[in-house]
Amino acid sequence: MFDVAVIGAGVGGLYSSLVLAERGFRVALIESKSRSRIGDKTCGDAIGLHHLEHIGLSLPDDIVDHRYRGVKIKSPSEKHEIIVPGEGISVNRVKLGQWLLKNALDHGVELLDEHFLVGVEVRDGRVDSVRVKKIGGGVVEVRARFYIDASGAKPALRSKLPPEWPISERPLTTDFNIAYREVVDLEDSIDSEDIPYAVIYLNQVVAPGGYWWMFPKNSSGTVVNVGLGVINNGVYNPRHNYEKYLRGRFKGRLVHAGGGIVPTRRPMPTLVWSNVGTVGDAAYTVNPVHGGGIGSTLEAANIMSTHLSRVLEEGEPTTENMWEVNLKYLEAYGVKQAGLDVLRMYLQKLSNEDFEWIIRNRLVDGSAVYEIGVKGSLADRVVSAVSTMIKLLGRPSLLNELRIVRNYMNKVMSLYRDEYPRGPAGIEEWMAKVEALFSEYSRVIDFDRGEKVKW
Repeated sequence: MFDVAVIGAGVGGLYSSLVLAERGFRVALIESKSRSRIGDKTCGDAIGLHHLEHIGLSLPDDIVDHRYRGVKIKSPSEKHEIIVPGEGISVNRVKLGQWLLKNALDHGVELLDEHFLVGVEVRDGRVDSVRVKKIGGGVVEVRARFYIDASGAKPALRSKLPPEWPISERPLTTDFNIAYREVVDLEDSIDSEDIPYAVIYLNQVVAPGGYWWMFPKNSSGTVVNVGLGVINNGVYNPRHNYEKYLRGRFKGRLVHAGGGIVPTRRPMPTLVWSNVGTVGDAAYTVNPVHGGGIGSTLEAANIMSTHLSRVLEEGEPTTENMWEVNLKYLEAYGVKQAGLDVLRMYLQKLSNEDFEWIIRNRLVDGSAVYEIGVKGSLADRVVSAVSTMIKLLGRPSLLNELRIVRNYMNKVMSLYRDEYPRGPAGIEEWMAKVEALFSEYSRVIDFDRGEKVKW
């Protein structure tokens, strides 16, 4: 019998396991990969330093490949750009995963690698046990007082829970982007002016409903992480687009390649229910606009495991005594996420001509984009600052669209910040309000949200 069983050894599962084990709890970490491959995940590898500062986590130097002074956002023609300030790092994902794993094992975490979750036993409104199957072996039953689903965008545990539990909510297809990326040791260095930045390219031909990126991985600009994400609507294939538009631009030795699905939406309506919690991609604790999730996943894992450790010391976890996890996460990141989900849907409808016009005419500068990213709102300051310019430049329809987006961002953020229930009793009514508001917004901007996913 474990105190906690964690499903998935990504950064969320690893950090949750480590924090709980440091506090003396018996933790089982269940992962489908082999021990040596833990940390091997396809992503952009970038983390904003503010996330690490929030949780007080200091990474060893050998994990950090490169340091950024900000983000460059380039127009479709690549003739115009916005520089957004903010320090960040590029990490070696395998080294990060292996470092977190070693720390977790050193503190007593029991690793069940090469094990897949195949079943869940629910009794009296609680998860009593999970069944996991070893690759090439038999099925093992694992029992714990609490279970954390950190298994990724297609959650292994949440998808097997009773559908009436709010933590089982199924998302829509367009709540995700599908991505493909390669790490390349280049024949020639990139432009020296781009080396200090994570570079994002807005181009609806190359990356429909998303963007493509080029993140330097070393100070000489000879190793880069290049990839793209496209909206998950069944139309586009990111690898095909990479082959067609990007491979010829980044010639060199292939270091790593892969793809995956990325949640780009607001967080789960609740991160806890009964004796189950969820963090990371499984909980959609990801920035909806740029898809970055390492930092926010670490923050969610820290909130979840820190609060859970206090609850376990006092007794058995319940929906009620774990509810504070939701309140703390919304305060730390979730309210902003919800607002950015509104903005994300609008951005996915813009054309290359729209993006070119906005960036060329500098309707927003780096500080304004930074404010939107930090606060999650299309602030009145931003709208008022561009309104006169838009009128002078002859795009009054764009101003009206921005006002609509700002209005719905404010409504959604108020719903998450001011009306989120203080306990589980009101969650279903609140969820209905959220769905009604997003459905209304989708109709107003004519956004097709797709269908519910099958998992």
